[in-house]
Amino acid sequence: MKTHVTFVLDSSGSMSTIREDTIGGYNTFLKDQQDEDGTATVSLYDFNTHVDLVYETSPIEEAPELGNDNYTPSGQTALHDAIYRAVTEMADHFAAMDVEERPDNTIVVILTDGKENASETPQARVREQIEYRQKEFNWEFLFIGANQDAALTAGGMGIDADHSLNMAHSGEGAEAAYESTSDRISNSRREGTTGEFNATDRDKQDDARDS
Repeated sequence: MKTHVTFVLDSSGSMSTIREDTIGGYNTFLKDQQDEDGTATVSLYDFNTHVDLVYETSPIEEAPELGNDNYTPSGQTALHDAIYRAVTEMADHFAAMDVEERPDNTIVVILTDGKENASETPQARVREQIEYRQKEFNWEFLFIGANQDAALTAGGMGIDADHSLNMAHSGEGAEAAYESTSDRISNSRREGTTGEFNATDRDKQDDARDS
């Protein structure tokens, strides 16, 4: 089974307080997925006021890790621009591939600690793209949000509430969020679907808030 994961990762200024745990969590995710059976590729989009493609469809075994040199939080939160660009560019990339080379599973993971405040792309265009990819191509979307109602934000973009997770804005919260995300990706690689964030995932975030 061939799986592709596109990460859309917030690097706005407010992420600076959980920078090291974001770096560590992402790198642990990569290492965990390298131990799974099957083939996987990963793309990484980094966004603040601007959106940058860090790398595209890298084999999971070769995907560059995050570090202080390539993850430097600053600026605002162009969330809609980032999601729209990631979804449309990945769709174009897969459309140009031979059918047999395309991934069996495509998962878009969005992680942000703030609300949209810097995009030119309207939310309606983002929702249109997400709903189309879900319905016509069975793409799955996971939304992890801190400092907001993640289910409400996700729902506004067409992502089911069960595929959203309220993240505690702390090192423990970030670490647990990446662990939960890796579990969902592993489930997709084994069974063909990510499934939902479950009670255990949400309990970890509650524990992080209480710690």
